[in-house]
Amino acid sequence: MESSFSSSLGNNSSRILVIGGTGMMGQHLVKASLAAGHPTAVLVRPASSSKLELLETIKASGATVIGGDIYDHESLVAAFHQVDVVISAVGHHGPHDLEDGQLRIVAAIKEAGGSVKRFVPSEYGCDVEQAARSAAVLEPARSIVLAKVRVRQAIRAAGIPHTFVCSYWAHGFVLPRLGDPHADGLPATRATVFGDDATRAIFVHEADMAAVTVRAVDDPRALDKTLYLRPPANTCSLAHLVRLWEDKTGRALDKYYMPDEELVNRIRDSPLPLNFQLAMVHATVVAGVCDQTVDAEAGGVEATELYPDVNYVTVHDYLDGLKESLTRNVNS
Repeated sequence: MESSFSSSLGNNSSRILVIGGTGMMGQHLVKASLAAGHPTAVLVRPASSSKLELLETIKASGATVIGGDIYDHESLVAAFHQVDVVISAVGHHGPHDLEDGQLRIVAAIKEAGGSVKRFVPSEYGCDVEQAARSAAVLEPARSIVLAKVRVRQAIRAAGIPHTFVCSYWAHGFVLPRLGDPHADGLPATRATVFGDDATRAIFVHEADMAAVTVRAVDDPRALDKTLYLRPPANTCSLAHLVRLWEDKTGRALDKYYMPDEELVNRIRDSPLPLNFQLAMVHATVVAGVCDQTVDAEAGGVEATELYPDVNYVTVHDYLDGLKESLTRNVNS
């Protein structure tokens, strides 16, 4: 496994290291970084040798593989000395796991002594500081939100240049289930609907999340800011999402509007990660916690204003793709 990152790629673009680059969001970030012309590396722990085929694909795309582990402090510091930007896309199994891993990255960046010019921690969801102020965010989402807030506080306290990315619900997770974390896929006859038409959610394609993140890391307007991705065409209620699917397929669904009390009980009785996902559905489309106005005075900037040329994949586009895929499967 490679352990050094050559910057002799003939350009002056920031050298970007993606942690968690073999995961779904991480792969999008690697592709976006390479597409933008950045020398790009992926931190890979030895245990990832089980992903040899994926690693070969990453290297074939032009990225460098750096051996390291977030639980090996020296390997992290060595990796950070080779790059200008660190983007984290590591997953987690709960608040302690999330906080511990991110704080290890923060400590290593601090020890690297200014080598890292920008850090993007692993968030890509709602604004956790907005969410933390609301008692309507239920457990276990609340503990995870508070853990992310503490990571933000540690980054600021360490004086690490950063950008926090709030990209809300990912197309690939929510839309193929029409907003129901319980579902295994698209509903054939019956859809569960959470919330009402008045409370809306924001949906962003993972590739767009990644592309905007990569643009932000060299943008002084996003330095030490919270970057919000809120494409207007991708803001809708889950009830509207179900109706859109009915319109596209020409088939009516039996709709079950889950009462708030039942949703709260399901959150309480479900295991991780389902209870976290349901709690975030509750926060988003029942309590309306995660759809607040960008607070510029608190350091918030709107991605659609900074990068008006970005052509976001719309909810309509994504649903059209799902319909085409469904049609192909039926006809094959």
